[in-house]
Amino acid sequence: MPPARPKKITPPVPDTPAPAAPEPALPFRRNNLVDLIHEELRRRITDRVLVADQRLVIDQLAAEFGTSLIPVREAMARLHAERLLVHEANKGYRVAPGPGTDEMRNLFEARVVIEVGALRHGFARIDQSTIDELHLVNQLIAKGRYGVQFKDFKAFIDLNARFHGIIVGLTANPFIIESYERLAYHQRISQTLTGQGPSNIDKIVADHDAVVAALRKRDREAAMAALSHHIEYGLEDALERAREAVAQIADKRRVK
Repeated sequence: MPPARPKKITPPVPDTPAPAAPEPALPFRRNNLVDLIHEELRRRITDRVLVADQRLVIDQLAAEFGTSLIPVREAMARLHAERLLVHEANKGYRVAPGPGTDEMRNLFEARVVIEVGALRHGFARIDQSTIDELHLVNQLIAKGRYGVQFKDFKAFIDLNARFHGIIVGLTANPFIIESYERLAYHQRISQTLTGQGPSNIDKIVADHDAVVAALRKRDREAAMAALSHHIEYGLEDALERAREAVAQIADKRRVK
């Protein structure tokens, strides 16, 4: 029997990198499909890729994302709870219009009642670790660089929500915490930032610092006054942004 022929070995070719894989339509970096789909739809709504009153069809989205219907339904139910989608019986989901001036006034009035009240009733639970966390979150807000699209200002929205969520969480009262979350303030305010981005970051950080400074002194009344001032100041900025967002949408429709 003749000896077996040795296998041919192809030497590696240097300086020839493998071609990069194309970017998928959705970056599947997490295992939780509901979170992934929720985040992508929230981006599209905030950036007005999906426009006000546009109907969303679950079957079409499931086909686009390559998933079953279940994670799409769950993501859309979450968006509905965040008031970014409207649901109509026998019709399904459609995109909620951005907040107008009346909604903004109501949101900020509710924030004063809930947040300042939470600080009053949860003040006894404040400790050094809470103060340190608030300070750290505010430092991260100050160091951020924010743009005019959702992906570029999402970090600000998340950090700001964290700062105010810590204060509301001091109550340890699930009914108060749920009431605050149901406002969906941070999700709704995002819709007014597209094309503008967050402004007055220095003022926001300074207001937060005033709250933290009062907490360090364990001065409840000063902390409540600083928080109330911060929210009331934010209303004027939010009203201007809501008006500008309406104007941007109207201009876009005229161009079309």
